[in-house]
Amino acid sequence: MSKPPLLFFIVLAVIAVLATRQFIKQRRETAVNDASPVRTLMVKVKSKREYPSPNRRSRQREVIAGEEMRYEAWFHPLNGASDIKAIVGERDYNQMDTGAKGELKMQGSRFVSFTPAQ
Repeated sequence: MSKPPLLFFIVLAVIAVLATRQFIKQRRETAVNDASPVRTLMVKVKSKREYPSPNRRSRQREVIAGEEMRYEAWFHPLNGASDIKAIVGERDYNQMDTGAKGELKMQGSRFVSFTPAQ
């Protein structure tokens, strides 16, 4: 039997390092969000979009019925600050309209809620 090539072990090591790095980054972001206070901003819904969760980015890809979807919304603060991108749940996504003004609650970079102005 022949020994596995050295390149194989190098590729495995690189994959392990990158996966560990991504895991640590996600844990750190979650810890920062948990420690952050909830902040409230008056915003306008700039745009919103939904896309399939695996998001394979193929131009010929069709949406499959029952496929898990992701929802994101872009908010523009009324005080003139830079736009905020947030991943939202399906219920929140369906309740907000593009151009609607309201109160956005964020905890760090985590979306908490959006309440339209009356």
